Amino acid sequence: MIRPGEKKKQVVIVGGGSAGIMAANRLRKQIGSEGAAIVLIEKNSKHFYHPGLLTLLFDIDRQEDLSRDIKDLLVRGITLVTDEARKINLQGTVSTARSGTIPFDYVIIATGAKLTTDEPEALKEGLKNGRNVFSFYFLESALKLRDALKRFEGGTIVSCICEMPIRCAATPVSFILLAEAEMRRRGIRDKCRFILTTPDSSVPPSIEPYAGYVERLLGERGIEVKIEFTPTRIDAKKGSCEDFLGEKIGFDLLAIIPPHSGADIIQNSEGLADPVGWVTCDKSTLRHRDFDNVYAIGDAGNYPTAKTFSAARRQAAVIARRIKERINGGEGTAVYDGNTVVPLHTGFGSLFFAEFDYAQSISAIKESRLYWLWQTSLLKRLYWNFILKGKFFS
Repeated sequence: MIRPGEKKKQVVIVGGGSAGIMAANRLRKQIGSEGAAIVLIEKNSKHFYHPGLLTLLFDIDRQEDLSRDIKDLLVRGITLVTDEARKINLQGTVSTARSGTIPFDYVIIATGAKLTTDEPEALKEGLKNGRNVFSFYFLESALKLRDALKRFEGGTIVSCICEMPIRCAATPVSFILLAEAEMRRRGIRDKCRFILTTPDSSVPPSIEPYAGYVERLLGERGIEVKIEFTPTRIDAKKGSCEDFLGEKIGFDLLAIIPPHSGADIIQNSEGLADPVGWVTCDKSTLRHRDFDNVYAIGDAGNYPTAKTFSAARRQAAVIARRIKERINGGEGTAVYDGNTVVPLHTGFGSLFFAEFDYAQSISAIKESRLYWLWQTSLLKRLYWNFILKGKFFS
């Protein structure tokens, strides 16, 4: 951090998830140690690899391989403050629980998404009971779901999206496809029924031709799809999920993705966010619409693109270049085109990537075992050792 008497700029990053770590490391590489002080504030000492929660369910990943100390993921020259950020004052300070007030010349908001279990009704109780209601977006519940899948001998498995947007929108689709493949592999497919529900009018990813391709794939696998289904109540005892129109879906095992919103600190900081708590930024410059020294990255922003670490990686490069240009007296010219890559598991040993940008330009659809090996074996090693540290891709 800057010391009394020092005149160099200070950049504060609030949040130490994928987006925050990549932004900090990118900045340190773009801006020499004499150019600016860089401070990362994160209340947790460890960083968790969230994409591994899906593969953890099917013993493709191990829990012990999914987290590392944040201090070991940062390049030299970054100050890590292990504390809870409480409020961002847009006049130039971040208030913390124990470390006082930290000043900034530029702030990057990387607080991710908050998952709430207050809705639908009785969701929290169902998750706490852990008998037939689970969410693999939380580690503890994912471990319970993994065990429940191993014990499963037949019945109805439902993958349910409560609201959009969510972190990595294709993951609930991947789950139901992998669950169907698992029961087929175990020889009990004829004893099972599979349902995917979405509050939208199409299956994510909603951009064509991916949506149509995934819908055809689900149909070929005998997986039912309920569109425009927004759950309002969960009855774990009866095994029932009810939407706001009164339609009910029965289940023996429910994997539910709770509603997402912006983090509490964003909602507690006046002038930062929209009503749901996403930071209101320009989708191309990634800069706050009212404050030219405030940026949002990753899940925290209200950007019309997928909430994935792939998008955050591209955003980190843009923000680092823009802040460097500003510190050097320029205007900041780098822009983000919305590029993101969403992986979708279609079975054990097959996967495809949906790649798109704001213009919805796309790459070809191709399922490949090579992609599977990339996603399940190589990507995690690259993530820890290269991608987070800004050494891989532009």
